[in-house]
Order: sequence, then C-alpha cells, then structure tokens
Amino acid sequence: MRYNAYILRASLLATAACAVPFSAAHAQTAAPVATPPADRVSDIDDEIVVTAQKRAQNVKDVPIAMTVIGGKRIEDNQITSFHDIERIAPSFKSLQLGDARASTMNMRGVSSVQGNPGRHSSLGVFVDGIFMARTGMASSQDFLDIERIEVLRGPQGTLFGMNTAGGLVHIITRKPSVSDVSGRAEVVVGEYDTLEARGYLSGPIVEGKLGASVSMAKSTRGGLLYNSVLDRRVDDENKFSVRGKLFYTADKFDVLISGDYHKETSICCSAVFTKVTGTPTTASGFYPVTPPPGYPFSRITIQDGLSTNPNSGGGVSMEVNVDIGDHKLTSLTGWRRWTVRSVNDPDSVDWNFLNGFLIYQAHKQFSQELRLTSPAEQNLTYVAGLFFYDRRSRDYEDLHIGPDDRPPVLVEGQAAITDSIVKDRSYAVFGHMEYKLTDKLTLAAGARYTWEPQKFSFDQKSQIYIYPNFGQIYRDRTDKALTWKVDLRYAWTPELTTYASLARGFKPGGMTMTRVSSLSGLMFEEERNLNYELGLKGVFLDRTLTVNAAAFYTTYNNFQTTAFDGTRYITANAEEFITKGVELEGHWAPSRRFSLSFGASYVDAHYTDFKNGQCSGVTGPCDLSGKRLNGSAKWNVNAAASYTAPITDGLDGYLRLDYAWKSDIYVAQDLNPFTRMPAYGVLNGRIGVNSADGFSVEVFAKNLLDKNYLLYAYGLPFGSGGYVGYVGAPRLFGIRVSKSF
Repeated sequence: MRYNAYILRASLLATAACAVPFSAAHAQTAAPVATPPADRVSDIDDEIVVTAQKRAQNVKDVPIAMTVIGGKRIEDNQITSFHDIERIAPSFKSLQLGDARASTMNMRGVSSVQGNPGRHSSLGVFVDGIFMARTGMASSQDFLDIERIEVLRGPQGTLFGMNTAGGLVHIITRKPSVSDVSGRAEVVVGEYDTLEARGYLSGPIVEGKLGASVSMAKSTRGGLLYNSVLDRRVDDENKFSVRGKLFYTADKFDVLISGDYHKETSICCSAVFTKVTGTPTTASGFYPVTPPPGYPFSRITIQDGLSTNPNSGGGVSMEVNVDIGDHKLTSLTGWRRWTVRSVNDPDSVDWNFLNGFLIYQAHKQFSQELRLTSPAEQNLTYVAGLFFYDRRSRDYEDLHIGPDDRPPVLVEGQAAITDSIVKDRSYAVFGHMEYKLTDKLTLAAGARYTWEPQKFSFDQKSQIYIYPNFGQIYRDRTDKALTWKVDLRYAWTPELTTYASLARGFKPGGMTMTRVSSLSGLMFEEERNLNYELGLKGVFLDRTLTVNAAAFYTTYNNFQTTAFDGTRYITANAEEFITKGVELEGHWAPSRRFSLSFGASYVDAHYTDFKNGQCSGVTGPCDLSGKRLNGSAKWNVNAAASYTAPITDGLDGYLRLDYAWKSDIYVAQDLNPFTRMPAYGVLNGRIGVNSADGFSVEVFAKNLLDKNYLLYAYGLPFGSGGYVGYVGAPRLFGIRVSKSF
C-alpha cells in the first residue's frame, strides 16, 4: 500500500508539473511548431524519422550507429518476438537460455545476463521510453502494434541513462489515431500445433481530439522436444498479451496513457545432451550419464522433472507534452511489475537428485522523467531533463536434495534457501545540445550526472555443506558517475553524412544475490567504458540504395564478469577488455517490385587485462589476458529479399526470403571446446498473395532448410563427462491469413 501511495503521489506531482506550463502556454500567441511524424517509412532509409536523441529527427542526421525496423518491415519479416530482432540488426544477438529470467543480449561482443537481481545490464531495453529493469520484462512479451524498433549501438548514457553502456533496444508502439479508423488482424496455423492470433484497432472517439487503440495477441505451440522419461512433449509455448491506449491532443497540449499486461505459462526450457566425453556410464559415481541415441538433434530430453516458465507482468505509463512558447515540456511517468515462478530440473538427467528447483522473482519499478526540448529549426538546439527511478526486486530460491543416489555428504531433504531483496534508486540530471558551426558541420555534446544508491538484503539458510548457513546479511552502496558524449557531423551533400564521436558509458556495481559458498567477493564494482566511433550514412544509385557503416573501438574498465576468488567462481571485475569492429547495413530498392536489405558486422572482443579468470583444465585462477570474450560471435551476416509481381488487377503475389548467419561462439569464459557453438545460418521463407484492400494469405517456413544448430551448452552438475544445453528450433511450416484496413 505504501508503495502504491508513493507512486500515486509521484504521478500527481508529475502531472502538476505540466499543468502550470500548460496554462502559461495558452497565454502565448506564437504558432505551434510542426513536428515530423513519429515514423515515416518508405523504400529508402533516409526518410525514416527516429527519436534516438529524444526529439524527432531524420535518421541520417543522427550520429549513432543504429538499426531502425519500421512497422511494415516488422510485418513482412515476421518479427513477432524480441528474439527475432537479431535476424536484422548487425552485431546484436538475443536468446532465452532457460526461463524468462535468463533472457540475454549481446551487442558488439558485450553480453548481459540478469539471473542475479543484484546485477545490472550493460544493454538497456525500453518500451515507449520506459526503461525495463530486467530484459525478460520485454522479451517475454508478444510484439503488438509496433510502430518501429530502434537498436542503438555504443554508449547511450547521456540521454537514456544507466544500463546502456553497450547500447539499447527501444520498442515504440503505435499511437492511437484521432482522425482515421485503422487496424490489422492475423491468424497463424502451423506445425507442432501452432496457433496464433493477434490484432489491433485504432480510431477516434472524439474526432480530432481523442483517440483510442487496443491490441491483443494469443499464441500457443506444442512441444519441440520429447521427454522420453515422462513420455510427453515439452518446450511448448502459451502466451497472452494485451495493450490499450488513449491519446488526447489540443493545440498546445497532448496526453498519451498506455496500459499493458502479459502472461506466459509455457513448459520451457528442457536441456538435451550436447556432448559426452570419457565413459558415458559414469558420473563421478553419483548418477549415470547415458544420452539418448542421435543426440543432440534427436530432440529428446531425459530429464525426469519438468522445467516451467510461468511469468506475468504489465504496467501503465503517461506521457504529457506541453508547448511553452516554441519549446516543449515532456513528462514521462511509468510504473511496471513482473514476476517469474520457474521450476527447473538442474541435474538434467533421469535421476531425482536436484528436481523441483524453485526460483521466484518479483520486480516492481517506478520512473519519472521531465525534459525540455528546444525548437528544431535553429542553429542551436538542445534537450535538458531530470530523471528518477525506483526499483524493488525480490529473489527467492529453494534448492533441495532428492531421494535418488547422491554424494555421501548430501542427505535427502537437505535444502539451500535464499531470500534476497534489492532496493535500487537512481537520480539523474542530463542535457544534450547541437550547434551548427556551418551549413554542413554540426557539433553536438551532452552529459548526464547519475547518483544511484542501492540497498541489499540477503538471507541464506542451508543444510547443504557447499552453501553455509549465513543468515541475514545487509549491504549498501552508492555509485556516482558522469557520462558524456561529443560528436561532429558533416553533411557532404544532402544525401551523404559522416560523423565522429567519443562517448563515456557507465553501469552501477552490485552484489551477488543468489547462493554463495563464501562471503568474500560478495560485492562487485561499477564498470565504465569509452567508445570511439566513425560512421557514414548515405543514399546512392539515384536514391535506390541506402548504406550505413560504422567503425568502433571501445575499452571497458572493471567489466563485470565471472572470476575465480580462490574457492569458487563469482561475479567480479575484469580490469580491462577491448571490443572493436565494423558494421555495415543497407537497403536497395531498384524498383517497386524488388527490394534487398542486408547487414554485416565484424567484432573482435578480447580481454587485455584479466588475471583471475577461469581457464579450461586449470584449477584456480588463470590469466585470460589476450583471450576472446565468451558469448561473442566475430561475424554476423543477414540479408532479406522481397519480390512482388501482379497477378490480376488488385491482386499481387510475393516471395520473401531472409537469412541470418553467425560465426562460432564459446559459451563458457574458459573457452572450453565442449561449450563451443559452431557457426550456423537460418533461412526463412514465405510466399503468398495480397489484395489492394489489405487482405493477405501466405505459406511460410521458419528454418526452411531444417538446419540443426546449438544455442547453449554447460557441464552437468556432479556429472563428469557430460554436457547439456539447448538446440535451435526445427523447420516449421505454417499458413498466415491477415487483413489490414
């Protein structure tokens, strides 16, 4: 109750902050400043308008390496989930490795895993300007009424704040129309009992003043794996999402209110054997390691316990814009919650040793941003603002010993129970300006000061000898940082721009909030980075080809990773690592019938100073200086082609193909060859017809060539000689029917 009352008071204050300027604004006589539409997507990228710098700008005028995916491209490429973004954005990877807590991103070689609620992400996720405290809060949702997706690479701390040291993903949903009724509905039927239905409807309630929209999605799919012990299919999907919006606009004032909710009850994610070494019938004498025939791509798991992924969440937000003379004051208020209650079988075999491992996480957050934006059409433009953020996270874990054979020091019924609470607040002041030195040369600079106090409560009660009974432990820390960015942009012609930038990024420190065997190294320090970047954005070949390219060099200090403290592996700080590379993406549309999109990146990420890391086959700490970062693919390539041909008047046929390929990665920090994921590529295709009135029918295939590939692997706990992990989805055929209006 106290938390809800606090949110209500803060929301009223935020609204009041805009009410006074609203009254003053109506006393002005100046005409309102015209703002470009939020997303104007055509066949060429230089006509896309984005908000990567907290104001509407043409994408070619933004000195940031970024991928923009418009609404039409989202529909054409079947981007229906967060993890689909990696098929389009170069040097970006997204996976769900286990339940929704384990959603992970990798950008330019930097990975962010957030299973520990006391650890922040290096890569941020935003939905309509609202920061998501955990990646899974966004990645577990179905994509609804999406206007565009902006993937920004490199430090974005000046305008977007903490947890964007490596970049961010910003998902912008459609704003309700106050003039026209529009919508879309689609139904998908496919293999593995796939059934999906999603749609949205938008239109005016009061013409020209008040509009509303609603969107919903429901998706179910049968299991992609067979559990031979339980004799049933597993790794299925069951998701539901809904979002509603209200938009009111007047001459100098507008308000957008949004609310959403999603729920998932999937049976996910079961591990299969990926490798067996040594003698497959022994496992340190504790339980046998006998993989099923044809592993791993027989897609058979022998776990005798189910892995479940129930999670749900939602939130409300309010954006208020007020014209004050020729300036704009914006208030953005958001409240969100998300819970996960997963049950896993971490021993991963048909042995009731560690079955029923319960992990419960609950996250609540509130954020408030106020910013003032100058008019766009002048030599000096700027954005300035204040930001407040409050998060409460709880993590409860119950790991207990089962009745089957086990190490003699373990007794059936013994348990290690942890109960952790994180209270995290962030206060920030920020500003960003651009000044036209000449008609062609623009200088931009920005800075943000962040003050972030955190309080940790950690309670570990255990009878398992590996994890001592520590009881209640309290810690707190406060991180302060100045992040900044400076860049120069030169417009050689209206269709060719180059830029150079230098930016500082920051991520707060934290504390290990899951089971520990020692209190040493419980806390870890903040990480910082410095990014050097050169970029080019141009339109060529009679405005049929757009090309965006970037080269970057980034140094990270005190990088939060895994290290050895003398007794165990913990989250700790690597002194330094460097990631450098190049990125290229573009779009070619030589005719209205044919288009080709493409992207590629090369990333070299390696430690330059890390003396207490983990090395394969070595007991104790090991110097990883000069070694490659785990989770980082050196090469990423993607391409998508579309061809449309007329069939009859008002009816077109189309063929679309998209392909994404990634080079090999190492899952483990020790670069263990048995956790190496080989390079792979996935081809998707669809063929169909659409009518002039918006009706479409298509047949599609995901993973058209039925490519077998691995996503993740790890060693069996107490099971020497065995590795388990996750395999990519097999080929899936289906039919999609949709209607737009």
